[in-house]
Amino acid sequence: MPPPDPADAVRDHYDRISVFYRTFWGDHIHHGYWEEGEDVPARTAQERLVALLAERAGVPEGARVLDVGCGVGGSARWLAAHLECRVDGITLSPVQVDMATSGAQAEGVGDRVRFQVHDARDLDALGTDYDVVWTVECTEHLEDKATFVEAAARRLRPGGALALCAWLRGDGGVADGTAEGAASGGGLDAEGEALVASVCEGMLCPSLATAAEYEGWMRAAGFGDLRTWDLTPRVARTWDLCAAIARRPEVRAILAVSDGRARRFVGAFPAMQRAYADGAMRYGMLVGHLS
Repeated sequence: MPPPDPADAVRDHYDRISVFYRTFWGDHIHHGYWEEGEDVPARTAQERLVALLAERAGVPEGARVLDVGCGVGGSARWLAAHLECRVDGITLSPVQVDMATSGAQAEGVGDRVRFQVHDARDLDALGTDYDVVWTVECTEHLEDKATFVEAAARRLRPGGALALCAWLRGDGGVADGTAEGAASGGGLDAEGEALVASVCEGMLCPSLATAAEYEGWMRAAGFGDLRTWDLTPRVARTWDLCAAIARRPEVRAILAVSDGRARRFVGAFPAMQRAYADGAMRYGMLVGHLS
């Protein structure tokens, strides 16, 4: 009997608890971005992260975008509404496709976005060329990240951009965005490794990579003009807000009758907070253009 496909667990996870995720994250199932000292709502901060990635990737108006790991369609709807992009969003979860499609219709951008169930490991089967491959907090679920980057390059038109946000291992170093490339760093200690392992277990991540590894894969796939930014101090508040939500009585009541996946997800919040605080994990934004 062949071993179970990890994608099946990811699909089941999101089918079962996407509504629960929405309680924590809203329409954008990803981190928010806060400037130092400011206090804006999570949705505003999440949309700012989308806007920042679009700006740094140079997403042009009317671009054809492939959103890999589209979740419930928050990024796709923003790109369609603000830049008139035509967006194809893919996810493993039929539940997310339904939620994303309904949201796009409600916001009046249903004519510019399309969502479908499709495996991120098989981009070649899509048969469409794009100006931008966009992926925010999806590659964490992929074991073979290098192969994904290669496939993303094949889906891009010449000069196209890979725009990526990812949870990173902290031992690879991350540049500050003012210079190309990520600094090298030493390995994690035992406590750091344990924190990363706890996050991966709770969040269904087979592995996390360093910024330097991502940059190496992107260069090997033909991307140039690489830029990497360490956004950790600007996004870490996301998990403080999630932890506060998890303490609400109504959420605790839901968790009490939920399956183990939801409880493991919430149980990983403290490890995520500590991993960011201790440097075991970083949050990176990476952009490259196909040479």
